[in-house]
Amino acid sequence: MKIRHAVIASAAALAIAPAAFAQEAAPAPQAGQDCASLQAQYDQAAAAATAEQLSAAKAARDEGAKLCSEGKSMEGAAKLQEAISQISGSTQQPRS
Repeated sequence: MKIRHAVIASAAALAIAPAAFAQEAAPAPQAGQDCASLQAQYDQAAAAATAEQLSAAKAARDEGAKLCSEGKSMEGAAKLQEAISQISGSTQQPRS
């Protein structure tokens, strides 16, 4: 009788496990969308930036894109945001 209960419990655990993993994996696409939207924001800002601004931000953008493609979405998003800030920060400074 105890073996029968153990088998039933194991079968139930196996049936429920994929649903639990699916819930854990749900945030990953959101992080990927953040990378994609930040890359689009960078591209939009870059269209209006000077060559000097682009050269300052390009390394951070490339690093962010690399991290995003490796699945390190949080780090990649931070680098992309840094690149956007470098372009945006440069455009908001008064010229001498």
